[in-house]
Amino acid sequence: MNINTISDTILDEASSAEQLRDALDAFVLLCGEITNIRPDPSFNAWAQDSLLDNGIAINAQAAAHCALDYARSVVFIRGVYAAINALQLRLPGTVLEILYAGCGPFATLLLPLLGKVDAGKIRLSLLDVHQRSLDSVKLLLTHFGFSSHTVQTIRADACHYKHPDKLHLIIVEAMQKSLEQEPQFAITANLAPQLSPYGIFIPQRIDVSLCLANLEHEKELSKPSQRRGVNELKKYTERYLIKTICTLHPECAFDQMQRAQTNSDGIRLELEPIIMEIPVMASVAQLDPALFTTVCVFEQYTLQDYDSQITLPLKCHELLPLVGGDRHQISYQLGSYPRFNFKRLNKE
Repeated sequence: MNINTISDTILDEASSAEQLRDALDAFVLLCGEITNIRPDPSFNAWAQDSLLDNGIAINAQAAAHCALDYARSVVFIRGVYAAINALQLRLPGTVLEILYAGCGPFATLLLPLLGKVDAGKIRLSLLDVHQRSLDSVKLLLTHFGFSSHTVQTIRADACHYKHPDKLHLIIVEAMQKSLEQEPQFAITANLAPQLSPYGIFIPQRIDVSLCLANLEHEKELSKPSQRRGVNELKKYTERYLIKTICTLHPECAFDQMQRAQTNSDGIRLELEPIIMEIPVMASVAQLDPALFTTVCVFEQYTLQDYDSQITLPLKCHELLPLVGGDRHQISYQLGSYPRFNFKRLNKE
């Protein structure tokens, strides 16, 4: 399977789940053979990851492995392609300045699309903190015949990078579920203000919500053999939305960061905290508190609960045992390990 066939399959809305898996498997195999970078979850104590001041930048093998999170790759690739087409309609005759931050070794969210876009109508900046990933991308661009495209590779920390020109499209996918560990928030806060007035930031929105749910039951219902859509899933299980505790919207991220304050230990910065209360109900002790993540990539291209590794629920052990009427403060911690912190408050 060549790169054009891979691209056609991914972009075809009629492609089956099996066809999409085969296309992405072929893409990863092909890229791996060319670059000698093999996908690996790399959960070995963050071996070869870069520990940044705003989160962890996963290593090249782990970044390659993300391409095999099939729904995640498909939805982002389709969203990026739709955004490029939308920009060409908004800005006819404009050479689009595109920045892909955290491109990894395969530039998965953009590389399959280059054969679909006129080389003279885009300028690409591929940014990563790992030189190995940038060297890999250069090999792939040459191998796939994309040398006519204007592409620069940049080794930098996307949390601090300043582009010399206004950008029309910014692509950032540097996240784990519930915005934990990786620097998606900090990168968005830094890069979003560098977008041109009619530009597009991908993803357009990320919501993290606190829910009470029966996670074991939901896990069973979300298996491929019983896979249900998110709305149907909610009908078959007991789940209660408590509160959306964080929304990462490009237009607001910089201001949110500016308003961040030092937390109670006097060391880490946290976004403005929120207060929530556990509902009083008979079944509350049998439920699990968990964070659920929804990612709106672009327009209709969205990742819902259980679609992807980055939208799996994250159980909040800090809230256990659940007691109806208990109040908790929740704040998003910035810095070297982004995460949500929970503090139980005394009842009034």
